[in-house]
Amino acid sequence: MIALMWKTVRDHRTAALWVGVAMFLMALVDVLIYPEYSAQMQDFELPEYLEGFIGEAGDLASPAGFFAAEYFSWIVLLLVTVAIIGGTATLAGEERAGTLELLLAEPIARWRLVLAKAAGLTLVVTLAALAGLPGFVLGYAFVDVDLSLWRLAAATLYLLPVTLLFLMLALWLSAALPSRGAAAGVVIAVVVAAFFINTIGAAVDLLATPRKLSPFYWSDASRVLAHGFHDWGRSLVMLAGAALFLALAVRSFQRRDLSGGRAEWRWRRVTRSGERATGAPDDAERLAGRGGRPVTRSG
Repeated sequence: MIALMWKTVRDHRTAALWVGVAMFLMALVDVLIYPEYSAQMQDFELPEYLEGFIGEAGDLASPAGFFAAEYFSWIVLLLVTVAIIGGTATLAGEERAGTLELLLAEPIARWRLVLAKAAGLTLVVTLAALAGLPGFVLGYAFVDVDLSLWRLAAATLYLLPVTLLFLMLALWLSAALPSRGAAAGVVIAVVVAAFFINTIGAAVDLLATPRKLSPFYWSDASRVLAHGFHDWGRSLVMLAGAALFLALAVRSFQRRDLSGGRAEWRWRRVTRSGERATGAPDDAERLAGRGGRPVTRSG
């Protein structure tokens, strides 16, 4: 199981590496430009449509408001992107590539396979999230910012529950839907809708209540930047949701019918005589296509 976990990390290390590099550079540049930016934004009145980007962190001239808008409001999308790539590639993606059956040929239960891959992907997104902290540390060596590094580290960790929530959602859809494309399409639609409802809902009264249904509302890093990490309830709710999606992924994968890299839903039509109409190939045709001997049916 440990070997499968590390294999998952190796399989997705490239995406995590480049996202980590991007986050490191973003953190470093944001720290270096903050003094000049803060001086220019002292008398700036923030438009209502931008309030969703700084949340409860105050104004853009403050360190909390600046980092909330220029760093934390965007890196969560990068982390979720890594989660979607990894979650959808792990089961449906490997099945399409034909490697999943080789793994299951080993003496390992399906539920262990799912848990091992979930653990590996969790480690991948965690390492990617932490990649921005060295950028802050390096920037603080050159610039004096009135915001502790501990507060920035806490805000970074505060983003992990929502990332894990979407990671396990992608993993479940990868196990439940017929292809990686279908799983990715659904989870991307959910992420986009949830992000914009939360962002726009900060300025539109009509969306004030629906906004509270968005996971991004419950993982607003600006709360930690402004007040510290005191609200554990929000994180626990999202971790509970992630655990639920993981359990659904295990259940769906246990019941999944693997088809040698082709997870297709085949619609069958029945004629009046009771015979299947033309469309998807029957079992004999599929067996012949794989090099086996077709089975003839009498009657």
